[in-house]
Amino acid sequence: MRKNIILGILLAFSAAGISAQNPNQMPKKAQTINLSERWGNYERSQYFGVRFGMNVSQLMFYGPDVDNSSRVGFNGGLVAGFMLSKSTPIFIETGLLYQGKGAYVNNSRDDRVTIRQHYLEIPAVLKYKIQTGIDHFKVQPFLGMFMAFGVSGETRFYEADPAKYEVDSHGRYKRDTFSDGGLRAFDVGLKMGCGLSVRNFYLELGYSIGLMNAARNSFTDFGYDSFDNSIHTGCFSTTLGLDF
Repeated sequence: MRKNIILGILLAFSAAGISAQNPNQMPKKAQTINLSERWGNYERSQYFGVRFGMNVSQLMFYGPDVDNSSRVGFNGGLVAGFMLSKSTPIFIETGLLYQGKGAYVNNSRDDRVTIRQHYLEIPAVLKYKIQTGIDHFKVQPFLGMFMAFGVSGETRFYEADPAKYEVDSHGRYKRDTFSDGGLRAFDVGLKMGCGLSVRNFYLELGYSIGLMNAARNSFTDFGYDSFDNSIHTGCFSTTLGLDF
């Protein structure tokens, strides 16, 4: 028994000594080979990537004579993909992304409203990587879900009633988009699109639609005739990326 204990202690110290070895003492050639193989392996079973692009978003709701214009924003962040089956090139991709969304609203009474929404988004999509017959060129359609958390935003009312609201010198009333009585900060929705990859470079076109009612139950700012108190987010996106 005592011999087993002593042997176990010696093995533990040996393992600790190996794990504490200075990584700089590893052969530089081996490190270089590993990195180059990782970068040049276009058939890898897992990947990590950076993304940056542009959004064209709007808020979808019903109201008479309402001009609901799209707003341009940005997207960006980090993603990771993992192959689900060795026999089929199906991947699940997730990550953490910034999404800039919003809309411009104008109705027949010339009430102008600008809405800005800034989200942190966690996607979960299934992606199928199709070989095209061209070296290192793949088509990657995808479909899945996203979960988004509104972290900041500003809503501007350009013709606000000064008797009801605290307006600035230009007659505008500003408030946090996700404040009480404003839009809902949490959203869950569908995400779909298609990507193209050449070696480690990636281009994506996509569309997402929120399934949550962003208007809450007490939302009244779009209380026009026939407004059904239902607002959903919609967003087209184009994204550039680099995978490794």
